[in-house]
Amino acid sequence: MEILKKPIVKDVITNVTYLILVVIYFVCFNTQGTLLDSVTLEKYIEISSITFLFISIVLFEMGYRKEKTKIFINGIEFLALAVFTLLIKHMPKVLGNTMRNYTEIGTYAFIAYYMLKTAVMYTKMK
Repeated sequence: MEILKKPIVKDVITNVTYLILVVIYFVCFNTQGTLLDSVTLEKYIEISSITFLFISIVLFEMGYRKEKTKIFINGIEFLALAVFTLLIKHMPKVLGNTMRNYTEIGTYAFIAYYMLKTAVMYTKMK
C-alpha cells in the first residue's frame, strides 16, 4: 500500500482510468454508430460532445480553483475529445473518408496519446 501513496502512481492510475473510459467510449461509438440511423447518430454525437465539454469545463474550474496543473491538463484533454466528437459529423466529408475510418483513426490517436503519457509518467516514477 505504500507504493500507492506516491503522487505519480496516483497520476498513472488516473491516466489509465481515463484511457479505459476513452476506449470504452470509442468502442461503443464504433460498434453502435453503424447500427443507428443518421438522426439518432447525430443526436448521440451532440449529446456526447456536450457531455465532454461539460466535463472539460468542470475540470478547468477545479484546476483553476485548486491551482492544480494536472487537473487543468485533463480538462484540455477532455476539450480535445469534445472537439473531436463534434467534428465527427463534418470531417469525414471534408477529408473524403467514412465516419467509421475517422473515428477509428481518432481512437488510435487518443490511445497512443494516453499510452505515451502513461509511459512518460511511469519513467518519471522510476
